Amino acid sequence: MPLAADIVKSGAMRLLGSARRPAPSLFSLPGLEARANWRGAKGLDAAGYRPLADAVRRIEDATDALADEYVRAKAARAEAGRKASDYEADASLHGGRWDWLSYVDRGAIKPSFAREAPVAARLLDAVPRLMTGVPFGHAFYSALGAGAEIKPHTAPMNLRLRVHVPLMVPEGDVGMRLAGEALAWRRGEALVFDDSFVHETWNRTAADRVVLLFDVWHPDLGDDEIGAVVDMFRRAAAKPK
Repeated sequence: MPLAADIVKSGAMRLLGSARRPAPSLFSLPGLEARANWRGAKGLDAAGYRPLADAVRRIEDATDALADEYVRAKAARAEAGRKASDYEADASLHGGRWDWLSYVDRGAIKPSFAREAPVAARLLDAVPRLMTGVPFGHAFYSALGAGAEIKPHTAPMNLRLRVHVPLMVPEGDVGMRLAGEALAWRRGEALVFDDSFVHETWNRTAADRVVLLFDVWHPDLGDDEIGAVVDMFRRAAAKPK
């Protein structure tokens, strides 16, 4: 497809490795480590990604402040008569309510978020290589409503890792299945995973599950490769319609 051809031409294509590959829905960049569960900050440390691990720990340490901030921001939106969410769920994939308060939306930073949620904005700004500049990058407060589910799916590409820092985790049947492994959210303990592996989530409780979710560039990508991918999307967006 043209997008895959552009990646080859960009110079970002890598040699295919021997590890089992994930299954992104749009395109895959060969040569990146294919590991579904990166085991949180400890896993990042063990893999040699100390700056990212430290940033994740700082966010974990701010769990109470972030949870309070989310509640205030949601209440302020309601008081102002604004929509509770930045996102309209795709009914073919999501069942029930899924609310977002976004800082990075499809690769673009939303300046208004820093006024609504300054604690999250400050911490996210300090995350090394937060994914921006491409439509696959997101960072937001994510509330999966009571009784909601997100059906099995994969990310469009394998260029990112996704981080969940759980802020509110109700008791009961709430969790995620990633590459066949059942995972549980534990308040203040980050999950770091490659969402180009098949995954699904559910919340069969009576309360919201809230996480701070953000995407980072896959640690195997070099700065030059990230620049090439961002430039590819910049050039594509600039083409006449």
